[in-house]
Amino acid sequence: MGIAKCGVQPINRREGREAVIAALCGLLEWDNSLSRCCAVRALGKLEVSDAGVRQRLTKLLHDPDPDVRLDTAVILGDLMATEGVESLIESLLTDPEGEVRIEAARALSKLRTPEAVEALIRCVREDGLPQLDLSVDDLEFGDSLEVQGQALEALGCIGDRRATAPVIELLSNPEYDDLQESGFRVLSQLDDISAQSFLLGQLSNANNRLARRRAVQALAELAEATMAGELSTEIITALINTLLDPEPTVRISAARALAVVDSPLVAVPLTLLLNDLDPEVRAQAAEILVGMRTPGVVDRLLQMLDGAEADLTMRIAGVLGSTGEPRSVPALTQMLTTNDESLRYQAVSALGLLALPGPEIELAAILTDQAVHANTRARAAAALGNIMSAARDGDWTTEVVALPLSQEAGKDDAQEGGPEPEQALKDAVFDAIDAVAFAALTAVVKIMAPATAAGFLVELLQNDPFPAGQEITPPALAGKSETGRPEEAATTMTGKQAATVPGSLQDLVGEHSAENSTLAAILAGSEDGDQPVDKRESGAATRPVPPVHSIKVLAASLLGGLGDPGSTVVNALIESLNQGDQRLTREALLALGRIGDPAALEPVLCCLTADSEDTRLAAIDALAGLGGRDGSESAGKPLVTLLDDPQSLVRDCAVRALGAAGGPLAAQHLPRMLDDENRNVCRGAMAALTPTMASPELSERMVGNLFRFSAELRHDAAKAIKRLNDFDSTSRLLEILHDSDQEAVHWICIDALGEIYASNKILAN
Repeated sequence: MGIAKCGVQPINRREGREAVIAALCGLLEWDNSLSRCCAVRALGKLEVSDAGVRQRLTKLLHDPDPDVRLDTAVILGDLMATEGVESLIESLLTDPEGEVRIEAARALSKLRTPEAVEALIRCVREDGLPQLDLSVDDLEFGDSLEVQGQALEALGCIGDRRATAPVIELLSNPEYDDLQESGFRVLSQLDDISAQSFLLGQLSNANNRLARRRAVQALAELAEATMAGELSTEIITALINTLLDPEPTVRISAARALAVVDSPLVAVPLTLLLNDLDPEVRAQAAEILVGMRTPGVVDRLLQMLDGAEADLTMRIAGVLGSTGEPRSVPALTQMLTTNDESLRYQAVSALGLLALPGPEIELAAILTDQAVHANTRARAAAALGNIMSAARDGDWTTEVVALPLSQEAGKDDAQEGGPEPEQALKDAVFDAIDAVAFAALTAVVKIMAPATAAGFLVELLQNDPFPAGQEITPPALAGKSETGRPEEAATTMTGKQAATVPGSLQDLVGEHSAENSTLAAILAGSEDGDQPVDKRESGAATRPVPPVHSIKVLAASLLGGLGDPGSTVVNALIESLNQGDQRLTREALLALGRIGDPAALEPVLCCLTADSEDTRLAAIDALAGLGGRDGSESAGKPLVTLLDDPQSLVRDCAVRALGAAGGPLAAQHLPRMLDDENRNVCRGAMAALTPTMASPELSERMVGNLFRFSAELRHDAAKAIKRLNDFDSTSRLLEILHDSDQEAVHWICIDALGEIYASNKILAN
């Protein structure tokens, strides 16, 4: 309805397509080689099926310009134009331009026609016909070598058995070692007994370990290509025998080849590799057997741990983590007591992957041990989150699950043998190392019921114990107290300071100090009697206000991942926008965008006028995620204002957000952004246009943008024209093509028309 009112005619796709094809075919006869190249590519995008048009394309394989011949060879292959096989063969054997011969070979590979086999064999035997190369520098190789390689690959794609003998002949010549890998692969594609026998013979080539490994890999590809991995008993037996090859890399390749074979013969030989002398072979065999779900492999891996070298033990630990077997837990738990930090880290990671009960106390001990590396402690927190959440999944109705962290203040923090896991996670939320604190907070939220997690994060986010106008005093550093005693510097909260803190958070902080607890640092304030400093007084001694602690920023981020947590969470995030910390503001905006509550729309819009570019960009991102955008003036006017922002990045984001919002303001203001001086802004504006915005003025602007910025936006503009069904633009482009005085821009119009009428499959690519 909008299009008809504005007087813009929709594209009649059939009539328009025929007119465009006719115009493009006419250009194939022009003297301008650039226009001919563009016309060939455009006809390829249109996926022309008319035999007459394809015949005209085929004739261009004899065009005097090599670029035209090259593009034609590519398009004939893409179109699966069997009409061009004879001419492509001629180009392969006679064209003086190596790149044209390369593309001819590739096209014949796509067409997979037996007619081309003899010509391809000749290319392989005669080294890609180097006599055709126009010129070859003394220090460079000619294109003929690539022609030979492409011809070899084409023979594999066609799969004709006539290629077997020539390929074997080639591979038997040591001068062609560089083609050995692709040659072996081609033989595996030929489905010929002679080809397979040659590959099997290479498995016993004692003088060439690389040939043995490549032959194994080719047979592996044959197994993958065979239905259900079914191979002949001869090939399976040969691969099993190769597990005894003196070269470890060959044994590993044979094992991987057998892993895809559907045969009861392979499990036992592969299991024997667990006793291999080479530790890498044993480790790879373990991974392969676990991936195959071989019965008894877990028990065998557990036995291998006894007396294993450190590297192998670490590899086995990683493999055990992917087994899903409860029997792996005790062995992995025992590894947690090692002094080898790398092994301990691997064991912790594996237990986290298993997510099975049993090691919680030991993981909690690692988490609370400050002597353990921070990365391992962070991974221990994540593992605890995985284990405890897996144990409680599906039972969020019980009191224990609903309040996993709301325990009485007098409860002991440790069980016999180690700290209590949930308390260890709570304590770690206040760890001095951000990585550990973040992992712990993420795990704590993961094991909570959603409603409880939301409340806990809101408390972290909202807490502000300081009177209005009072400056936050950064906590003293350890060792910097007046007496020089670190314990004095590491003070805890007392008096009025503690009284202003919500009870649940005060219980969580406990005896933690601002020095060793991130949350305590958030809650730490000035001492009684300190007076606020009037920053307006000239020359007054001031102390910079520290930023909000990172744990609050993470809390805001986690709140954004709770789905639809309710108005309390939304209000808390909105309040955090006023805390003056750019990191927190940005994360809160993004969280509000992910939640999508329309109640956040106005506060987010207010942030669009912030002084900080980062804040404005985050606000625009949030608008893109907010649900219920109605395109009203109250929601869109701030975005319209940002369309004139001096920063192009802000204008770009505003254009995209306004386009997503839609409505009258978008229809009114997006078209003018097509004239923006920044190409990204123009590109975003074109992507946001909808058919209801179509008008003669917009059509004129779209055609103009085809030629701006050195025509770099021609494809974007053409896609927008197609989306708008703007036949007027198509007519004008055809008029330009028929105007010989505008020949310099014909290539732009050709590319645009090819894009407008391209098949959806081409556009998707």
